[in-house]
Parts: sequence; structure tokens; C-alpha cells
Amino acid sequence: MAKSTAGDPADLRLVVTFLRSLRRWTQEELSRASGVDRGVISDYELGAKSPTRKTLQRLTAAVGLPDRCVEILLPVCRACRLALEASSASPETEPLEEDLAAGLGPAILDAVLPRLAPHLLALEESLGENA
Repeated sequence: MAKSTAGDPADLRLVVTFLRSLRRWTQEELSRASGVDRGVISDYELGAKSPTRKTLQRLTAAVGLPDRCVEILLPVCRACRLALEASSASPETEPLEEDLAAGLGPAILDAVLPRLAPHLLALEESLGENA
């Protein structure tokens, strides 16, 4: 049996959606590129199933990012989700941008942006070449 990925299924679904969105692909396009069934990708994005580590590696490789990006994306997705949930729970809270910034915190931003930026720049360059 494949090892499951450590992480909240709600955060994992955001990671899968984020990976697909990087290329502006449909679920079908990600399916073709990764070899993961389109219905399974849909289940991941709906939160009905959680991807295994192996499947996340396939999805990450399909969009052209190294495996370690998932470990970088998970805390960011979690912070964003929690900030949105907090914002939705109490309408008297400060604007979403402030909740999101507080949820992410400077430490997370400092850790994530330097690691993710080179990969996003390389991805942007490759998308520009294909346009």
C-alpha cells in the first residue's frame, strides 16, 4: 500500500489545485501530463481523497517542479486556508489581506519565498517560451 502524505486533506487539496493552476491546466491536461486519472485529480481537489506521496511526486514532476516544493507549499496552503476560515467565521474581523498576512507570518514568508521563487521564475520562463 502506498504511503499517505502527512498533512491535512484540506491543505493537500489546495496543493493539488495550486500545482494544476501553475500551468493553467484543466484536470484533463494534468492527468495526461502526470498519468494520474482525471477523476482521481478531481477527488483530490474536492477533498474526497488525499494523494499519496508518490502521486504528489508525479503531479509535481508533471508541472516541472521538484518534489520538495510540496513541503514548502503545505504550510502556505494551510495558513491561507486558516486565514480564510477565520475571516469567514467572524465578519467583524479585519480585512482578508490582514488576516492572510497574520496567518502566514513573516517567518513563513521568509522561509517560503526564497525557496519557491526560483522555481516559479523558471516555470514562468518555460511558460513564456511555450506561448
